[in-house]
Amino acid sequence: MVVSILYDQFNAMNKDFRRSLRGGGEFRGSVGQFRRRHHQLVQSVKDADRFAMVSNVTVFCCQITNVILILYCTVFFRDETVGEDAMSAVTYVYWLASTLFSLTLTACQGVAINHAVCCYTVCSDVCIVTLRSVL
Repeated sequence: MVVSILYDQFNAMNKDFRRSLRGGGEFRGSVGQFRRRHHQLVQSVKDADRFAMVSNVTVFCCQITNVILILYCTVFFRDETVGEDAMSAVTYVYWLASTLFSLTLTACQGVAINHAVCCYTVCSDVCIVTLRSVL
């Protein structure tokens, strides 16, 4: 959600920048205002990346621990867990499958956020180069 908000803000800034360029490449508007706006967005992306990184690492470690505990209980305490009846076996398989699924989603979220941050960095570099060429 944070990434989509920042993406929309970058798109809005790029549209405003394109509107400020006239047909011949002449810039009308405040370059300082675009620089401040760009700097604020880049800083927001960095803050969001730090928060998402800590969140994803924490969730990832907890889910890995959960998978290890499930497998440990299933292997070493088979009689008390899956060996009692079919319903407990189904419950443990479901628990393991849902934990692995959430682990996969967490990993995909981390990849998506890193990709988005890299794209924002490239967009910000292009915007800075464009602003410098206008000056």
